[in-house]
Amino acid sequence: MDKLETIPLEAISIPEDHIRVQSVGEKELKKLSESILLAGLLVRIIVRPVGKEKYELVDGERRLRAYRMLFDKEGQKWIGIPAIVQEISPKEAIRRQVVINENRKDLTPFEKCKGFKLAWETGYFQSFRELGAVVGKSHTTVSRAINVFEVLPPEVVNAFESGKIKQTHLRYFSKLKNREVKRQLYRVITRDNLNSADTRELANRLDERWLSGDRELLLQIAEKDEGIKDLLGDEIDISDLVNKSKCTVTYPNLTRFKKLIGLLYKMVNSGAFGTTVSQSMK
Repeated sequence: MDKLETIPLEAISIPEDHIRVQSVGEKELKKLSESILLAGLLVRIIVRPVGKEKYELVDGERRLRAYRMLFDKEGQKWIGIPAIVQEISPKEAIRRQVVINENRKDLTPFEKCKGFKLAWETGYFQSFRELGAVVGKSHTTVSRAINVFEVLPPEVVNAFESGKIKQTHLRYFSKLKNREVKRQLYRVITRDNLNSADTRELANRLDERWLSGDRELLLQIAEKDEGIKDLLGDEIDISDLVNKSKCTVTYPNLTRFKKLIGLLYKMVNSGAFGTTVSQSMK
């Protein structure tokens, strides 16, 4: 059961693997400390006990640092901070941090992606699927978030962080294997302020493997169905090659395989994609 306590600031430490997705700058801390001074702490921090009268922070780093700033400036009145004490493991603490970040309205898409990356780097999770399961997200969502930092050139990541490139643009970079081609796509997006549809069209032209219209049509169909869209590029990979098209299906078990086949059938049998594939599946 959670406990509500006022804990001495010196008893709380910030663990090395704490998920920090927002900058903790002096200016922001000063503004927050002034708000706390006027209105008090509106949301308690969350900590977990790690020894006799010792605690580790789970959530509320900026609030904790603002309190420490008030203590340095105002004195003993601010020596203790209101906190929720939870008896949880280090892994559960990381899970809570990711869930809290996912539900925060003030975080940018980049910061939420960064949260998944930092959670993965703790080593507590054996797969993207496990990490996704403990925070209530699909493993596709997790892998896409982490791949932002793994497969994109630094300038693209920086543009995503600053908001010059939207999250809807990022999926089209994954189609391009060559990093210089990705940089070319980035330069045109920022120069011409391309929307998602224009970015997709340009990515298709830049993809040297794109030699037929089948994959493009499948993507257009998938855009109308979130369940299908989330699978493309991960569990279902459709690529166009010279004189043939290739579909690769990755599945963890037969139940999942049947579901994937059903989704593929839904695409090809949608009325917008009339090929011999739909005939062969009847």
